[in-house]
Amino acid sequence: MDGSSSNKRTVEALPEVERSTKRLNVSIGVETLDCPICFEPLRPPIFQCSIGHCICSSCRGKQTNKKCHLCSVETSFKRCFGMEHVVQSVIVPCYNAEYGCTEKVTYYQKEEHEKACQNAPCFCPESGCGFDGPIQVLLDHFTTEHKCPLTVVPDSARTSLRLQLGLNVLQFTETSYFFLLSMALEPFGHAISVVCVQPNVIEPKFSCTMDYNCMTTGYCESTSCHIRSSSLSDGLPTEYDLIIPKGKISDDREGIMLTTTIHQPLRLSRSRLRGKDATPALETDDEDNVPLPLSVNRSHLQGNGPESNLPQWFSSDDDDDDDI
Repeated sequence: MDGSSSNKRTVEALPEVERSTKRLNVSIGVETLDCPICFEPLRPPIFQCSIGHCICSSCRGKQTNKKCHLCSVETSFKRCFGMEHVVQSVIVPCYNAEYGCTEKVTYYQKEEHEKACQNAPCFCPESGCGFDGPIQVLLDHFTTEHKCPLTVVPDSARTSLRLQLGLNVLQFTETSYFFLLSMALEPFGHAISVVCVQPNVIEPKFSCTMDYNCMTTGYCESTSCHIRSSSLSDGLPTEYDLIIPKGKISDDREGIMLTTTIHQPLRLSRSRLRGKDATPALETDDEDNVPLPLSVNRSHLQGNGPESNLPQWFSSDDDDDDDI
């Protein structure tokens, strides 16, 4: 009896649990693990024709005839337990491993994991920067490399901050996300936008109220809006949430005082969105349940007429914060 035969029998005699812990690193073509019809990853239950061509259960349910789409053989698709065992054993690392994710998942669960992975990168929107990284690293990048002002407040709290031209960071305590307030000086005045920086884009979860009140000019402005969620991979928002017309700020060299309140959660009314209205209705859990207006697109405001054509935002009489 040679040594190779003895070793083979030794492996075969191992308990099932112990054999399952043995792994072999191999290379395999991705097309082998994907459905040849929809090209989505194969996952149990998997079906095969009489020749052995595998398809996913979704495509199996859409078959209108008894012919295999690959070999055209008349067949009845049966469960392929062997292929199911194969796809369940293929473990892959997360695409965001370079950003710190240590998770390893089955191949067919990879996409779902990466959509929710908290280690997915966020991006710096500053021109010519090109930095990307996990959200907390990006937060440090904003404050250290770009010297962005940082304001830390309790969750859902009303806060007054001195907003400066450029990027301003607003962070709640004990949260992984943060908010980025951007103020730009446009020909029509000061334009402010707000975005929730998160690695995974989701439906609007937060609403925001911003109030501006200048004792010197006697001008006050207020707006409520829903907050977009973004990894900033496509840059800053292209819409403004608050506009302070030109000449309504006494002096902006040190920034402007802005009172900001961020509320959560925000729900989109699906029944209203199915209607024919151009402007979708939004619902909040606040007591007043005030509908929130849509933001104003920059392209609609640049070079489109005098100040009288600017959108009219509703004013607030209970503000007590002054401009400098």
